[in-house]
Amino acid sequence: MQPWQYEEPGEEAALPHARPVIGWPGGKTRMLQHILPLIPEHSTYCEVFGGGLAVFLAKPESDVEIINDINGDLVAFYRWCKFHLEPLLDEIDLVLNARQELRDYLSQPGLTELQRAARWFIRNKISFGGMGTEFAVSRAQPLGSRVKRQLAIRALNRRLDRTAVENLSWEKCLDLYDCAHGCFFLDPPYLDSGGRAYGGWSELELARFCQKLPALQAKWVFTFQDCEQVRDLMSGYEILGVERANGIGNNSGKTGRKYREVIITSERRAPVRARRTKSA
Repeated sequence: MQPWQYEEPGEEAALPHARPVIGWPGGKTRMLQHILPLIPEHSTYCEVFGGGLAVFLAKPESDVEIINDINGDLVAFYRWCKFHLEPLLDEIDLVLNARQELRDYLSQPGLTELQRAARWFIRNKISFGGMGTEFAVSRAQPLGSRVKRQLAIRALNRRLDRTAVENLSWEKCLDLYDCAHGCFFLDPPYLDSGGRAYGGWSELELARFCQKLPALQAKWVFTFQDCEQVRDLMSGYEILGVERANGIGNNSGKTGRKYREVIITSERRAPVRARRTKSA
């Protein structure tokens, strides 16, 4: 029996709490303390821009859950994790944390869907920033544990048990899963690019997205970079400005770099009423 396998009755409960298993630009792990308290009551939960699933994995389970992303490689990995766990684990077993593995998998991404999903995951884990192209070099931290990766994927498999995994445009996803008892978590691409993972949005795309939100029946929580454009487009809603460490930027040797973001909820901002003053 391998170290990550559990055969004894009740041993499955010993799996760790499911957490993101991939690196993803713009991940929300550092913002969970701000986001989670703002998620409203709901029975149907949908992440339209799934990415690394930090919020989905941190919040309590909902009756109905949907994760979605337009990135086909990312969704293929999650589908294999959900539906074909053992073949996926077999495929990534015994892969070294080595520069040559990254070079080989860039040269040959895989002949089958299983190979492509497994090799995409390995490239993500051993590359700088999860971009999948440059080998991650660290002088201060050890390389990731293969055994812990297996455990993490098993925990994610269990968490995805009743979750629908979609590969839709944001428009189609909103249309299909909008309902009065629902909640959307919305973390679209910012005006900044996500490197090779995804392209940045244009101001026109941002405007189209913001114009869609008022028509939704569901409640929502929307995160974006703190910029004049989004503050103007969403001026009628509650906007919380937050500041977080710029992770990759600080890894370059510079410390203390900050990135400003906003969290916007479907709660309308209360109108400002003129104060009445007593006449003298």
